[in-house]
Amino acid sequence: MGVVGLMVSCKKDDVNKGKPNNETTILKLPQGESELYGFALDAVPGNITLKVLEVRRDVKSEADLNKSIVVKIQQDQTLIDDYNTANGTNLELFTAYTLDPSTTFDGQNWSVPFGPGEFVKYITIGFDPTSLDFSVRHAIGFKIVDGGGATISATKGQALVEIAVKNKYDGVYEATGTMVDLTAATLTGYYPITWELQTSGPNSVVVFDADVIGGPFHAILSSGALSYYGSFGIEVTFDPATDKVASVVNVWGQPAGNTRSAQLDPSGINAWDPNTGNVDIKYFMLQPSVVPTPPNVRTTFDEHWEYKGPR
Repeated sequence: MGVVGLMVSCKKDDVNKGKPNNETTILKLPQGESELYGFALDAVPGNITLKVLEVRRDVKSEADLNKSIVVKIQQDQTLIDDYNTANGTNLELFTAYTLDPSTTFDGQNWSVPFGPGEFVKYITIGFDPTSLDFSVRHAIGFKIVDGGGATISATKGQALVEIAVKNKYDGVYEATGTMVDLTAATLTGYYPITWELQTSGPNSVVVFDADVIGGPFHAILSSGALSYYGSFGIEVTFDPATDKVASVVNVWGQPAGNTRSAQLDPSGINAWDPNTGNVDIKYFMLQPSVVPTPPNVRTTFDEHWEYKGPR
């Protein structure tokens, strides 16, 4: 299908795989179990097909299972807007796709037909992953508006699905190494750290601490206690021809309001190894407000990022 990465943030669905439940037939979107269900796709050229939404009917009897029904589903922008408001994100509606003929769209509703014996159907779309803007987070909000005579689930009648594209540097890494703050001996390195390298462009990734801090930050120790540098986290850009690190910048601004910026230390290996997926990198945190003398280096980092797997 061309889908080589999948992020799932949901619990096991409670459908009964088409067996009678002796209560009432329920229509549900299993992906609605989580606040945001996401697909992560490799950035390879060519059209792919993606079963973007799963629709299930949990039937009450064999007679109901053998009925033909048509379920109507609408795109719900409110799900995107509410998620962005609650999480400070910038999800945008994904529209750059073609719809599989198995599902029709009348300009307002997707119609999902269930034939006799069918208890799971999909809305399937097609698109070229490399045509997506890597700097934008794409999503579609779905809402069942007509269960075709069945009851719409009160908890899984809607689902928010993100369609993300990842480059070859994207993944989960364990960072080890050394950190030296030249202005404060009490600030020392916190290692190992589990990081997600999240695609931000065709050849760039944001280093995201999903483990201890929760965000694009760099965890440190302050007198032995967990801390981090405020308004400092890095985005790394690679040269796709050589896999060497081309640049390192501060995601909070170059410089951020506190004058912190990031810069590659050219004395490092500074490369992604295509054989192992590992990264060796050296970089600086500059802060002229604290170190006014050029080159304004406050902190040095010398790190090895070991690839652990896809995120």
